Amino acid sequence: MLSWHWICLFIYIVDDILLCTQNPMLIKGLYGILRDEGYNVDLSDYPAHAVQQIIKNSYEAVIIDSQAFGMPAEDAVKAIKTIAPDTRAILVGYPEDETDSLSIKVPVDLEKLRDLVHSMHKSSIISHI
Repeated sequence: MLSWHWICLFIYIVDDILLCTQNPMLIKGLYGILRDEGYNVDLSDYPAHAVQQIIKNSYEAVIIDSQAFGMPAEDAVKAIKTIAPDTRAILVGYPEDETDSLSIKVPVDLEKLRDLVHSMHKSSIISHI
C-alpha cells in the first residue's frame, strides 16, 4: 500500500486591516491601495483607540504609524499581541522593535508596504525593510 504524505502550506489572505495613523498622506495613499486590492480597511487616529478596536473586532493585520500621538506605537503593538496574538502588526517608521511585528522605515514606499501586506501570513515573522 502506498503511503502519501502531504505537506500543506496555508497562506492566509489578509482581509481586514486596521490602519492607525493621523498622517493624511499615508491614509490617502495606503487606504486607497489596500481597498482597491480588496481589503476591508478601518481607520484609527490613536494607538489606544486601535487597541480598543482590536478588542471589539477581529483584524488580520494592524498598520500603526510610529508618529502617532498618545500611547507609544510599540506599547500598542504589545497590547494588541496580548489581546489577539494572531494579528499581524506593521510599524511604520520604526526601524527595529522587540515585538513580533514587521516594520518599515520612512519614507514609506507604498508599493513595498502593499507587497508586504500581501506576503503576510499567520506564521511568526520578523522582518525589517
